[in-house]
Amino acid sequence: MLSGRNGAWESATLEIPFGRGVLFQLIVDDITPIASRFAAIGTPLYMNKRDVWRSYGDRQGGRREIAVQDPDGYLILLAQDIGTRHLATE
Repeated sequence: MLSGRNGAWESATLEIPFGRGVLFQLIVDDITPIASRFAAIGTPLYMNKRDVWRSYGDRQGGRREIAVQDPDGYLILLAQDIGTRHLATE
């Protein structure tokens, strides 16, 4: 749930930057046009495009990721699934 400030969910004094320690992850179909749009409007990336593979049992799941930071300090990670692969066996 996203909510505007109304006092109901403020668990401590809010100080700028508000978003310290908060990361929102959004799964998208394709981050390439999004990254291109950020570049076109001059929005710097907090984290440049990277491919990350994480292990899940006998497989790895891949995601292509970028991150931006909004004016209040919130980090937004945009991720695109890039498939799965089997772990190498010895």
